[in-house]
Amino acid sequence: MRHDAAGRVDLEARYGEVRSWFSPDGLQRVLGPARSETERIAHAWLAKGGKRWRPLLVVCVFDAVCEAPGEPLPEGLREAAVAVECFHKASLIHDDIEDHDSRRYGEKTLHEQYGVPVALNVGDFLLGEGYRLLAEAEMGGERKARMLRAAAWGHRNLCIGQGEELASRRHGRPATSAEVIGIFRRKTAPAFEVALRLGAVYAGADEGLWPALDRYSECLGIAYQIRDDLADVSGRSEVEEGRTSHASILEALAGERADMDTEAAAQEMLGVYLKAAADSLEALDHPVLRGLLRRVLGKMFGESDVGQASGGERRTTGCQRPGQSVTLLPVRGHSTS
Repeated sequence: MRHDAAGRVDLEARYGEVRSWFSPDGLQRVLGPARSETERIAHAWLAKGGKRWRPLLVVCVFDAVCEAPGEPLPEGLREAAVAVECFHKASLIHDDIEDHDSRRYGEKTLHEQYGVPVALNVGDFLLGEGYRLLAEAEMGGERKARMLRAAAWGHRNLCIGQGEELASRRHGRPATSAEVIGIFRRKTAPAFEVALRLGAVYAGADEGLWPALDRYSECLGIAYQIRDDLADVSGRSEVEEGRTSHASILEALAGERADMDTEAAAQEMLGVYLKAAADSLEALDHPVLRGLLRRVLGKMFGESDVGQASGGERRTTGCQRPGQSVTLLPVRGHSTS
């Protein structure tokens, strides 16, 4: 049983367990041996870099909702968690090609190593692997259908978000801060939403959890991307090193007001969305899940930053006129239940 000294699910132990699934041996256990060049490249890409936040969210929601938190995880849940990372890593390959990026994880992007045709094929293969893992996971047919539907909706929304960014670039005009936040909402948040929903569906959770989980994932995804943009500017970003032409909240803010301290404004906006993510958990009538997702937020962003954002009243950002506050986007109006 994996509990910490306070009797809670041991988040550090679970995180270590999840990360071990992406070692070469761990991946072979889930995906089988790599018999072709495409499989070999795909498995190596899955094992490379990444924080594994999305698979961790799958596990955390399951752990909190299931009847025996902290107990050994079922094999099907492992497959669902790896599927989420397959989807994520495929999106990175395609994103790097579309954005003409040359570096990721401190080395050449996949298309720089193998060429665009091979990289595209590996990305498509990983999408297929993700859906295969969900389709073959041991669970009831109704739950499996709900999981596949959630993954498909997330995939669809991510592509729409990427399309919005490409369209903005093609039209040759800088995106506004509201448009950039909208792109983050579509491109980054869906993978978190899929992870949360897959864990909940696998555990047999009631659909009453969906609105709060959707809001949490939306604000989490936006905050995550704002933080990454800030890391790009400061040179502290490891995962996204070498990005050259993506939508940036700092560039959007600078284009709206030349006299703005864009880093300070983005940092303040980050705090707004972190607070909104933490606040969304209050709607969960499930104290174990609420506490575990709050701890995940602290692990991802730092306990001090989350605590500061969660305490006190919502702040305004430099992109607003004095006295105005940031308007948070409404939750998407689709159903993946």
